[in-house]
Order: sequence, then C-alpha cells, then structure tokens
Amino acid sequence: MSQLERWNTHFSNIVTQTVFNIEFQLAQDPSSHNLGTTVWDASIVLAKYLEKNARKGELSRIKVKNKRCIELGAGMGLAGMAFALLGADVALTDTTDAVMALLRRNVDTNMTAAALKLKDAEWAVSVAGKVSVSELDWSNKSHYEALNPPFDYVIAADCVYSEVAVPHFLNAVLAMAGPKGTIVVCNEFRSQTVNDIFMAEFSRHFSIKKVPMNKMESEYQHPLIHIYIMKRLKKKGGTGGGAGAEEGEGGEEHAEEKYLEVQEEDRIEKIKSNKGYEIDPDRQFEALLAPAQEGTTSTAEAIAAATALEKPEKKEKKDEFERFDTRRQGAALAQKLGGIKLNDALNGTSTI
Repeated sequence: MSQLERWNTHFSNIVTQTVFNIEFQLAQDPSSHNLGTTVWDASIVLAKYLEKNARKGELSRIKVKNKRCIELGAGMGLAGMAFALLGADVALTDTTDAVMALLRRNVDTNMTAAALKLKDAEWAVSVAGKVSVSELDWSNKSHYEALNPPFDYVIAADCVYSEVAVPHFLNAVLAMAGPKGTIVVCNEFRSQTVNDIFMAEFSRHFSIKKVPMNKMESEYQHPLIHIYIMKRLKKKGGTGGGAGAEEGEGGEEHAEEKYLEVQEEDRIEKIKSNKGYEIDPDRQFEALLAPAQEGTTSTAEAIAAATALEKPEKKEKKDEFERFDTRRQGAALAQKLGGIKLNDALNGTSTI
C-alpha cells in the first residue's frame, strides 16, 4: 500500500476496500481511544491473502465451505467478512459498545443479501456463509461457552500489539480452536519484545508456519506484516492440544522447538519484569509529545523527537522506518496536534 493509502486508512471515517471484486464500505472511528474502531492494515493484508488463495491451498473455498470460523478481535470485521465469502459461517467477536456498534453496522452495510445485491454481487448471496456478531472479552471465561466452541478456523488480524494482551489472546485461541482446527494470525511487527513473547508462548501449543511473501497479494503486503498458520500440537503419549511433537512428524522438530523455548526463557522473564530490555515504544512516543502539549517546546521539536524513535541501521531499510511505527502512534499524533498547536499559538512559538 502507498503512504497516501495508509494515511487515508488511518484517518478517514469510511474506508473503501475491494475484496473478491466486492467494494466494502467500512465505517471506523480513528479519533476514538479504542484500538478496535480502526481498520488496521493487517486486516486488509489478510483479506487480500484469502482472496488470492481462494482456489487452492488449505484456506481455499473447497476446504473452508460450510466450516465454522471465529474472528478474535474482529475490529471493523474485514478479515472475517472475507472469510465468509469463502463459504464459512463466521462469528465476528470483539468487545466494548463502540466497537460492537461499528462492527454490526459494517456487517449490515456489506454482508446482508440486500447489501450484496446493491453491490452487484448477487453471486455472493448463495456462496457466502452466515456472519454473526458476538461480544467476546478474552479475559472473561463466561463469554466462551456462549459461542459454542470449538471452531474449525480461528482467525485474527493485528491482535498481538502488547505483551499484556498475549496471554489473554492465547487463552482465547486455545478455548475456541478445535483439536484439528487451523489458526490464522496476521501480525504487524512493532516490538521485538511483543513478538518474542508471542512466538514463545504460542509455540508451546501450536506448530507455526510463516506464509511467504510470494503467497500474499503483491500490492497488499509489507515487510513488517506477517501471516502465520498454526496447528495444535499433539500431546506426548496421547491426543489433543498441548506441548509435544506435531501429529505425523518426528521428534527432531519438537526438540528444536523446545531448545528455542529454553533459550528464550530467561530473555522473556527479563522482558516481563522490564529488567534491561527495551521501553515500550508507545510510552516513549507519549513522553516525547508531552512537552509540546505542556507548551514547553514547539510542535516541530516534539514531532522530530517522536518520529526519531527508530533509526534504520542500514540505509536500504530507510523506507521501512519512514512510515508510522504503529497506527496507534499516528492516531495519537493526529489527536494531540490540535492541543499542541493551540499551546504553540499561546506561547508565540512556530508550528508545522
């Protein structure tokens, strides 16, 4: 995606995205403090990946049709609605009133029979599976049973954004996925800390296969956005989930996984206790903008400091770091500029 497309997606109230030749009109609220009210890039990448691989592979229409799928942290619902166009019945789940209201609106606008006919997509009326919207707070176990797990497929886009979220996300995946279920997670890499914890925790329960870039839609991919396909590992001496060698595979892969887990153990414990490891980049970002909000420095100085959080180690990687590190930071910057510019005006300092 171009920088302009990313900017429009970050700050528009309506995002237009074509998937399976259907133009989705997705309502969002980027000014909200809730992360779920935005159409994140990872959901677009995942939806376009599903479109590209609809005819063959483990997520093809012939494999997915009439299966049950749940999207965790669905946000504005694009990835889950794309999965429904493969023929699966999809439960879109999230939490908080603000997110749920927009999610229901997007389903009504894009996936009802009437909406599909208005979009000249009558073919989808008979092909698409049912789409439902339900509340699911990952930390609330009482929500789990109401969804009637297990599901054949569990999908998620941009749900791994902080180390605090990882254990709750993992619990939800374990609760929702059947013993032979397939989990598809699309992450945008923002923090080595978060990525390390995610990989270490999930590798205890699942085999993890990273989708190569050439399998993604060429115009809808980014070096920092990754898709992982996971299968539950088989218990030693039995069946079901948990740590152990994957069914049908030898012990070498399992031994290597366990070695890597042990190698990461000390690092992860230190990360969790914040001893000698990186500061959360979002906290750094907030701290650097604070002086401008208080009027003790100019907008230009604050933004220069905030955008210099990450410096490319190699010149050829410069473009990768010119984009906002996270959409949260971009949205935070947009929200704060009004107050910052007012302070600049009162103090007689220059603005950008």
